[in-house]
Amino acid sequence: MGTNSFRRKWIDGKWGSLVCAGILFAAFGVDAANRLSPLEQIPIESFREMREVERYQLKVAEKHYLEGEYKIALDEYEKFLSLYESSSAAAYSQLMWSHCLLRLRKVNTAIREGFQSVIDYWPDSQEAKTASYLIARSYQDMGEVEKARVAFQKMIESVDDVELQVRARNQILEMAKTKQDWDEVLRILGELTFDTERIKGVEEICRAASRDLGSRLLRRGDWDGGIEALETSYEGGGLDEKLFEYGRSAVGHLRSQDETRAAGDQMLAKLLARFEATIPDDLTEEGNQSRARTALNRIAELHGAAGRKTDVLATYERIEKMLGVSDGLLGQIASFYRGIGEREKARATYRRYENQVAAKSAIAGMYREESKFDEAIELYRELIEEDPDRVNDYLWVIGDCFERKGAWKEAIQTYRQIDKFPDNYLRMARCHRRLKQWDEALSLYSQSKSSEPHAPGATLSIGYTYEEAGQRENAIKAFQLTCRSYPKSSEASRAHAHLQSKYQITATFGGGKDE
Repeated sequence: MGTNSFRRKWIDGKWGSLVCAGILFAAFGVDAANRLSPLEQIPIESFREMREVERYQLKVAEKHYLEGEYKIALDEYEKFLSLYESSSAAAYSQLMWSHCLLRLRKVNTAIREGFQSVIDYWPDSQEAKTASYLIARSYQDMGEVEKARVAFQKMIESVDDVELQVRARNQILEMAKTKQDWDEVLRILGELTFDTERIKGVEEICRAASRDLGSRLLRRGDWDGGIEALETSYEGGGLDEKLFEYGRSAVGHLRSQDETRAAGDQMLAKLLARFEATIPDDLTEEGNQSRARTALNRIAELHGAAGRKTDVLATYERIEKMLGVSDGLLGQIASFYRGIGEREKARATYRRYENQVAAKSAIAGMYREESKFDEAIELYRELIEEDPDRVNDYLWVIGDCFERKGAWKEAIQTYRQIDKFPDNYLRMARCHRRLKQWDEALSLYSQSKSSEPHAPGATLSIGYTYEEAGQRENAIKAFQLTCRSYPKSSEASRAHAHLQSKYQITATFGGGKDE
């Protein structure tokens, strides 16, 4: 790819330490039930050259391995080596013999007598390359981090297998992040982004590295380096999308500290210029209005990330003049006002909606957030008249408002009108408990038990209700019933803990079945 500015800066030693952690790459070969991982699979060439009798013996060994019978599998792989020493699968059998030792936690033996033997006896095989990687990984698993790092680096330099090299770099990266060695992290991300051949199987890892690297560079104010990293994976609209995503975060990060605020302003200016340039001149052409809206929305969000309230509002006014007003735009403006705490202006903006049902619903939701329950209830009652298809939804939030303001009787009356069994019964029962109306609550909980998913919770609540009513023995019985009837549920665990802590009773989870 040639020497780019990222490489030049690295060579010149101009990188400072990075303060942000990036994403961790997911391993691309993990064990799954009844399946060998890529590090345990036989090369196709070796398999093709095997005789049927050899395949049978490997199948026997593999069966025990996949079933977790590693001692038996170890013997079967060793048997293969004794019988078919010259087989094309001999190196593979030795490799799997070593895997068995790892599973049996005999790591040092696996390294010395297993993986190293693969390298010594079959140095040119694919299994030898895999063994080199697994030696380093085994050191890592034993906690010998420096040995592992050296072994991984040696493997990268000596083994011509891109996938294994990527695996090794991935492990070094993981260790470097754990140590917070950001220079090392940056070096590896650079190798994965710029130096790795993006063959099938590693493309997404390289793309993830480029995103991680691009994000880091932008957050330290390196515009050119960030773009270079992202350009290895994205172009056109995809590149703009990533630049917006990571650039917005970078602006907020840089402007949050006095010493980097100027760099944040410079980053903001470059991002704004880039997205301004994407606004089409002719809005009558198909798709241009959508492109303009996307660009302007990004500009508004960038101003928001920089804390520039006036510029945000000016950008929304610009959108309205260029593209016209819509409920969607008004919703964005209202959300902005809510975000900066100007809630009356947010409500005023919602009132401009063409869809007044949506406007009232949004305003009522704001009143609920502010615990202004009477105002919310009034609006929800209006909505019942204006939008009768959603009467259950509005009644539910009205009941919730009554309950949250402590108007238990009104809440019960409201929940009773809702066709939402057993959720409304459970809510009514909770209100009856607040009113110390134990029998009513118990009756509702008992009826709710007919709903299988709610039965454990209802049974547990019966226990608490008896307890609140001062009926100790009945409470204990209900908690014990929860444990016996629903032993695998979280409610059983809570009942068990409660019996122990409050009543010094040890409940058993056996003897029953889930209902």
